[in-house]
Amino acid sequence: MRLNMFSAESPIGVIDSGVGGLTSVKEIINLLPGEDIIYCGDNMNAPYGNRSADDIISLTKKMLTFLQSRNVKLVAVACNTISSTLESEEYSGYAKSFPFPILSIIEPAVEDVIRQQYKNVGIIATEFTIKTGCHKELIKKLNSTINVFGEPSKNLAMLIEEGNLNAPAILNDIKKHVNHLISLHPVNEIILGCTHYPIVQNFFEAVAPDIKFINPAHDQAISIKNHLGQLNLLNSSNIGTLQINTSGSMEIYKTVLGELSITKPHTFSIRQF
Repeated sequence: MRLNMFSAESPIGVIDSGVGGLTSVKEIINLLPGEDIIYCGDNMNAPYGNRSADDIISLTKKMLTFLQSRNVKLVAVACNTISSTLESEEYSGYAKSFPFPILSIIEPAVEDVIRQQYKNVGIIATEFTIKTGCHKELIKKLNSTINVFGEPSKNLAMLIEEGNLNAPAILNDIKKHVNHLISLHPVNEIILGCTHYPIVQNFFEAVAPDIKFINPAHDQAISIKNHLGQLNLLNSSNIGTLQINTSGSMEIYKTVLGELSITKPHTFSIRQF
């Protein structure tokens, strides 16, 4: 990792298969308002959770290559599906191929579960993420007494990606998976294991008001701040900007930016890459 090529003024990169990573962007802006952010969302190929590992890795490397051309100092992977390939030894080539640190969104979620000493934790995520068992494996490695129960959703990320955030199909899918999970397992907390899901977190909370739904984005932002601080790469003197790059439609970003109340002083532009 060649960190001397970066400065504090270099931007932070954020990647996701679509708009879900804006939930991480919101937390980064709140915690690090001086940082410039370059977002890369591969909407044209979303959702990644229904793709093969080889497809996910190939598409991810294209986004990382794009961000490398923009001289980012760090990349936050705001996608659990991509992050689950980062954690696997079989697919650990990302870090060797690029000069910047690459930070998963899974590890901050796991660290929060350990820190809070939860006992029975659910996770709702894409089929790929649940199949890898990444969250469960990491949690069990740190605390074998915690029970982790996965619930895969094939369609929820795509339904959110379509942009009608009040669509009955979204609420119905959430009801289906939350009710199935809590009917089988005694969970008190559920990790929202796809960054698209916090966009409609109000639906999750309406379906199961007694459950705590965990959005890992804030903990990921803290991890980013700590990492950049250790490298002396924090930018506190700037008024940060947000540039969004997408392989698909730009309209969904305007919708989700409004839904998440991502406003200025950050200025932003949306373009296709």
